[in-house]
Amino acid sequence: MAGYTFIQRTLPKTFSQPALHVYNTPAHLLLQSKKGWLIFELIGPQAEICARICVNIKNKIATSPARAPFGSCEIYAKVNATTVEKFLRYVDETVHQKGVKQFVIKDKPVLYEATQAKHLYKVLVHKLKFTTMQDVSSIISVSKTPLYAQMKISERQKAVKASKLFSFNICTSVEYKRVYDFIYTCRKERNQTLSLSWRELKRTLSGLPNRFLFFNLTDEKNIVAAAIVIRVSETIWYTFYYAHVSTYNKVSPVVYLLSCIYDCAAKEKVKLFDLGTSMLHTSVNKSLLHFKQSVGAKTTAKHTFIKNY
Repeated sequence: MAGYTFIQRTLPKTFSQPALHVYNTPAHLLLQSKKGWLIFELIGPQAEICARICVNIKNKIATSPARAPFGSCEIYAKVNATTVEKFLRYVDETVHQKGVKQFVIKDKPVLYEATQAKHLYKVLVHKLKFTTMQDVSSIISVSKTPLYAQMKISERQKAVKASKLFSFNICTSVEYKRVYDFIYTCRKERNQTLSLSWRELKRTLSGLPNRFLFFNLTDEKNIVAAAIVIRVSETIWYTFYYAHVSTYNKVSPVVYLLSCIYDCAAKEKVKLFDLGTSMLHTSVNKSLLHFKQSVGAKTTAKHTFIKNY
């Protein structure tokens, strides 16, 4: 612990130690909430930033993140478990002193950083007495091996059939609104909603250029499937939204679309292709989870830590 210090500050325009994931960058944090941020940093013996957690406080509730798939603590250097524990205890006590009644920390999927996730769980649950809620996420490991080879035979057959019927496209910015509207319509037909309106997504795209990728499949006239993907980091892509028209349910064109996006990810040396959680409120959506497993995804936990004061 010698030589380490803890600091808290307001949200700066930039971080001298860049965030590992897009959701913890100043640009994304400001999109989540324009105010209420407290930035906690663990400073090392050489004045280097070893760890950081960004916490938003509103209505006596502290959250990390305010509005994103995850926030939580990022560790940038080798730090022993005792030091991390003392740092998070400092964060916990400081937040409590500010009159917060509940502290919620939404962590990344375990497969992103398995060792770090294990240590964080031990500190927050066993040492700091947070309770935990567990979601189920699905992640595809990207390699030189085609996604077809990882799929179950039934899904592989659908992908092969769809490859003969549809054309894969990487969309330009002038097509973004059309892709969003297509996905919105598909979701609406299934009585599902999107977390962001087009206006909100447009603002996000403006604040985070080059972090979003839009893809679609088309037949001779129309879009039949589409996806919006986020570059979470240099090595992780996350499927933000995806959908296909119900007309082609038997072919399930999303399967072929995912295989094409996987190929793009492999070319950019991406390591993980995150298909998101498979939750319906607080329960596992078994059919959605089965689909993701069928196309080659591994199932992993995603923890949300909660403490009431």
